[in-house]
Amino acid sequence: MDNGFLIQLKTFIGRHKYLIVFVLFVLVISVASDNSLVKRIVQKREIRALQEQLRKSYELKRENELILNDLNNDSLVIDRIARERYNMHREDEDLFLEPPR
Repeated sequence: MDNGFLIQLKTFIGRHKYLIVFVLFVLVISVASDNSLVKRIVQKREIRALQEQLRKSYELKRENELILNDLNNDSLVIDRIARERYNMHREDEDLFLEPPR
């Protein structure tokens, strides 16, 4: 390497040593530590995804509670579900199925 370059580098480091240390500190904190910015961003995305999953689970639970309540209170609901979901019918009835779409 050129001697002039080394002298300029030493001079630059000597003048800006506090700035260089501060920049290195910020880089270490933002990238390499346990509480780094990168990890925080990833964790916030995971939290949002889990909150959405939790919201959907609550909605599904509420729907199932309503269906269960209907099943406990109305015997016609059982009949309707058996017909719609499981293609069941009474012996004296004819069953007409729609082709799948």
